[in-house]
Amino acid sequence: MDNEWIQKRIRPTDKTISVTRSATFYLILTFVVLASMYFFAMSAALVAYLSIILIAYVLKTRDSGFIWGISWKSGFLFGLVLISSIFVLELALGWIKLEELYPGTVYILISAVIFELLVSIGEEMSFRGYILPNLIDSIGQRNAVITTSVLFAGLHIPSILMLGMEKFNAIIMFVTITMAGILLALLYLAGGLKMSSGFHFSWNFFQYHIFSLRGGFGIFGLTAANPEFTGGLAGPEAGLLGLFVLVLGILILLVMIPLRKE
Repeated sequence: MDNEWIQKRIRPTDKTISVTRSATFYLILTFVVLASMYFFAMSAALVAYLSIILIAYVLKTRDSGFIWGISWKSGFLFGLVLISSIFVLELALGWIKLEELYPGTVYILISAVIFELLVSIGEEMSFRGYILPNLIDSIGQRNAVITTSVLFAGLHIPSILMLGMEKFNAIIMFVTITMAGILLALLYLAGGLKMSSGFHFSWNFFQYHIFSLRGGFGIFGLTAANPEFTGGLAGPEAGLLGLFVLVLGILILLVMIPLRKE
């Protein structure tokens, strides 16, 4: 892999300033997310993610700028392979069954593409593009990857609670999203924001909207059995199979693309 772009270094900053910047930005993210959930509307979510992108862009460009990398394609394909493997396996085992195709499929997909682009770009600019580099400067790469991933899962706690799932599935979902954060951080360190954003978009778009693995988001109706493995209507992120596949993805990346040394 051509990693010439990775020679671009983050401007050194005082460790305390780096942590403070990350913590302040995380509080801003939390406020924006909670505010958008309060209004409980798609338009509010779109405004929230546009705001997150704008804030992250302003903050980062005042510093050293984002490391975008070379291409989004490998991340996109990796995400597609992982989520497709879950869908095919659950379908083959009879754990899920697709029902009727919803009317207005084209409009659902157009809206989904726009929304998931904003989600993937906004969250990657925030966590992998801004918070992760700041924490690498202050606490080192390995600790920064783990901390950022836990913070990433923490921001999803309100939506986890809103799904109203069993406690077991809620805990699995928090752990799974933490693992997703680690995987996305590894992709960022290997290929920049384009690679991690490509995976993020692919994972969300196909999981929620094409395969319809989370109830109410996709183009098909769906019934799901064995919620401890499938996550039920909350989707594979709340089940053991989704957790296993993401951990497998992390191991694949660690073998193929080791963490670069600081």
